[in-house]
Amino acid sequence: MEIRCNICDEVISSSTVEQHVAGRNHSVKKKVAEFNEMNAQIKPSYQHDTSVVKAWIKDLYSYDFLSTGKT
Repeated sequence: MEIRCNICDEVISSSTVEQHVAGRNHSVKKKVAEFNEMNAQIKPSYQHDTSVVKAWIKDLYSYDFLSTGKT
């Protein structure tokens, strides 16, 4: 079975997923994508976009970790 890596945008065999994910090419592209996503949090032109990372970060800021566990 073949699947598409959404980070590298390439088709890989399901039997080589672990090897692919551990590879340098995938790791570098993943770090670049994460960097770009984090930068998107700062740019005003992206304020109305919703992504998993943005929602997660927003949720972290809305939670008071120093209190008794209440938001």
